[in-house]
Amino acid sequence: MLMQRWSESDYQTMPWKNGGGSTTELAIFPAGSDLDNFIWRLSTAQVAVDGPFSSFPGIDRTLAVLSGAALILHTKAEQGTTPSGAVHLTQNSAPYCFTGELEVAAELAESSVSDLNMMTRRDVCTHTMRKLLSGHYHIDAQGARQILLYCVAGNARLTTPETAEEVFCSGDLMLLNETHPASGIALELTADEGAVLFLITLEFLDKGAD
Repeated sequence: MLMQRWSESDYQTMPWKNGGGSTTELAIFPAGSDLDNFIWRLSTAQVAVDGPFSSFPGIDRTLAVLSGAALILHTKAEQGTTPSGAVHLTQNSAPYCFTGELEVAAELAESSVSDLNMMTRRDVCTHTMRKLLSGHYHIDAQGARQILLYCVAGNARLTTPETAEEVFCSGDLMLLNETHPASGIALELTADEGAVLFLITLEFLDKGAD
């Protein structure tokens, strides 16, 4: 098991692909990739005005609202998928999954919104995103090659069978990388009162991929 950690001083901010705003890149894989060749990318964004999302063909996305009132996503469905409509996302909503090809226009319900965005290349890997609040969690992700844990607020403690306890706090991101893909990833996580975290599990279609 390999573990990597980032904090707020490690992140970089850049313009959106369509130039309509800015995003803060928390982590990208492989390291040194860009928007044209990443396998996965985790970022946050501050949405201050209404407008369209960038197009990312071949990419699967998951979006969660971190702060602000609400983000309304107006979607134009792809052929054979869910009908067009509006999706209302708040801090209490489950993370919303959609494809990078889907035409999405964002509308702010009130003031600006901060969001978390996970993207994975569809022909290489899949991902799931789950929001965790205060409490103790036993996570046994069979088949997972990598797990990301992003702490939005508060503090948390993480242990695995191979590592000592790691304490991380608001703004920290942890990557757990299983060097033996068939093993999956098991961990114990304790989130303190008031903590908010997101757990992202990654499975590679090629189980031997690095």
